[in-house]
Amino acid sequence: MQQTQDVAAWTSGRSLKNLRRIAGASLMVAGVLFVWAFVAQYILPPPGFTTESLLAYVAEYRSYYILSYALFTASNSLSIVGAMGIYVVTRVWERSYATLGAGTLVVGFVIVLVSSTAPALIELSYAYSAAAGSVVDQQALAIAAEAVASTDNPLVASSFIGVGVIFVSLALMRGVYGKGLAYLGLFVGALNIVRGVPPLSAYSTVTAFFVAVSSVWIFWLGRRIYKEG
Repeated sequence: MQQTQDVAAWTSGRSLKNLRRIAGASLMVAGVLFVWAFVAQYILPPPGFTTESLLAYVAEYRSYYILSYALFTASNSLSIVGAMGIYVVTRVWERSYATLGAGTLVVGFVIVLVSSTAPALIELSYAYSAAAGSVVDQQALAIAAEAVASTDNPLVASSFIGVGVIFVSLALMRGVYGKGLAYLGLFVGALNIVRGVPPLSAYSTVTAFFVAVSSVWIFWLGRRIYKEG
């Protein structure tokens, strides 16, 4: 009986260790991909103000647009895996904050993945290019793109992710990773909420600063979790 319990405890400990390492590595990779996703998006000139010019823009720079979308999808998916490791580590220090933080993060990243308008705009841009000889068809596609673009509301996902990061940081306050990581997380969480507000979301400087500090926090946390494993 005792031997069975020892084996079960060893297996459970080994499983948690593997989870922490996978989650930590996922966060470190996500932090790097997050930077390159924004680079692929913002290295290009800004699109025009009309929906039709947006379609022309996506069609012209489609390879960069697709690359950016793929990198964002990968980084957000890896972040969901990372959130599981965050919970495993931080629940030892503060179970309530750990549960709220990891749960809210997962919800936020899932919202980002399912609400992205990029796939629809990419498909419309193909049709827009194919309809180059028909003004009527291009106008119809522009109307469809306007309907798609109007559903993009980054504030909701940003708020969930920001609140999740704040809860995680509060749990980190009780842990052994040091206060620096926790304080940076509180700042990143607040910035994630604020930068989703429409007047600020249009400023590339705010976005660039957000990407820089967020990537540092994600990579730093992932590295600590990986070493913990």
